[in-house]
Amino acid sequence: MAEPELPTTVAACHDLLREKQATIEQLEEMIGTLQRDLALLKRSMFGHRRERFDDPGQGTLFDMTVVDLESGRTQEGNEGSADASDPDQASLPPAASPGSDDDDSDKRKRRGRQRRVWPEGLIHEKQVRRLPEDEATEQARAEGRCFEKYVGMTFEIRRQELVAIDEYVEVIAVDNADGTETKMLAASPRPRIITCFAGPSLLAALAVHRFADHLPYYRLEEILQRSGLTIDRATQSRWMQRLGLAASPLVDLMRQLALVDDVAQADETPVPKLEPGLRRTSTSYLWAVLGIVRYPYTTYYYTSDRSRAGPDEIFADFSGTLVSDAYICYERLNQATQGRIRMACCHVHARRKFEELHKLGATEATSTALGYFHRLFAIEDQLRPLSAEERHYYRQLHARPVMEQFKTWLDEKLLTLRPKDSLRGAINYMTCRWESFTRFLESGLIPMDNNDSEQAVKSPVMGKKAWLFFGNDNGGKTAATFYTLTATCRRLYIDPLAYLTDVFERLPLIDASSVPALEPLLPDRWLEAHPEARLIEREAEAEQRAARTRRNRVHRRQAMAAQSH
Repeated sequence: MAEPELPTTVAACHDLLREKQATIEQLEEMIGTLQRDLALLKRSMFGHRRERFDDPGQGTLFDMTVVDLESGRTQEGNEGSADASDPDQASLPPAASPGSDDDDSDKRKRRGRQRRVWPEGLIHEKQVRRLPEDEATEQARAEGRCFEKYVGMTFEIRRQELVAIDEYVEVIAVDNADGTETKMLAASPRPRIITCFAGPSLLAALAVHRFADHLPYYRLEEILQRSGLTIDRATQSRWMQRLGLAASPLVDLMRQLALVDDVAQADETPVPKLEPGLRRTSTSYLWAVLGIVRYPYTTYYYTSDRSRAGPDEIFADFSGTLVSDAYICYERLNQATQGRIRMACCHVHARRKFEELHKLGATEATSTALGYFHRLFAIEDQLRPLSAEERHYYRQLHARPVMEQFKTWLDEKLLTLRPKDSLRGAINYMTCRWESFTRFLESGLIPMDNNDSEQAVKSPVMGKKAWLFFGNDNGGKTAATFYTLTATCRRLYIDPLAYLTDVFERLPLIDASSVPALEPLLPDRWLEAHPEARLIEREAEAEQRAARTRRNRVHRRQAMAAQSH
């Protein structure tokens, strides 16, 4: 390799030094970017996912609004404290105290042994343990009083019980008077949702295990074989596709009603799809769309790619506010619909950009930005139990001033940053969409984040870790149908097995093209008629967990406010 020619003049040396220095700066910037990306990748794979920001010193920078639960008044930070006599500065509504008696009793219950509730309708079998003959002589048995003492109950699990139903129909043969003709009167066979040897309850169980419990078909095949019944995975797949087509009118109605209200949430997740005739997969997508107000349905749509054609078709008839991340296909809906669809951006996504930078290297700027988010979410957390009207009122008093201060700080900070500063990207993400980030101030029905839709896409995310990919487009559409039914059951605390069994029994008996005929099968309407299918313990557990979380947050906010004084 030939040695490079060295410059022979002082000016040429200066030019070479400037060129090398520029190259070094570019390489240092590239190394810094790669190191940051590598740190984020390692954190996403191996690190903690929690994004909570607790900075004891942060309270001195802001007007931290914390409710004094004993006096019913608010405690303010050092700067910007509102006059308590000002009627416009109404305090936030009181929250449950972390030191209340209810909280103590709840902790005692969690630490100790709780009262057991046995399920109803169980088959009880009596077992009696007899005395051995060497301990109970014939004389003792003859002279003594023999009785049975109850000592307790145990539960046993046996292999899955399969019941074979031998179906018959009643037939009446009527002969005419002269006996030359016979008229046959026969009852109609039971209508079936699909023609197969599986009844509604078995079909419902297969659907629940596949789409609610995330079991692939080959595992279901093995589980059924333990009970002596073999249903191969290909047969199960065909059954599910035919069931999905039969249930599609009900699911289409749920999708339509979820977008009737003025507010909806959306998110999407990629799912590999097997390419026909090729030994590779392509990327398809499941889109989760949630109704919020009147129809709390979690619905899913399938598309073979992530193009804007998917959202355009999904939201073709929607008019209102769509809460989502800043994916370009969502943002273009506002232009495509001439403002009929308004975007509300997710504050959690915006906070995450600052939080990632803060974890890589905490600075005063990242702490300040996260402090603003901390105040906003602290206010929103206390407003969560309120009605939409009350939430809107308190947002104007408390959240709007924080958003105005935040915007001022973002604009001022943006002027001081270098063009390639990593913080500039996080700030531009918000300032370029500021109208969408302030959309939640327009109505108490609009959430600050789309966490619910992100939770909704976790069902297919968990599923694809087990079954890996869709076999074809029909498999994706089938999954979207059943995820709509099972995820809505989970959201409303409905037993999915009881619900799907009844739906599969009743769908063949009604006119599926008639909306009034389908309405009783909507999950919320069905639950009203079948309250016994409500998962009461699961619902109570979720409420207690949410209450504990709110109390812990109040306790942390009070502690931070105390440290700031």
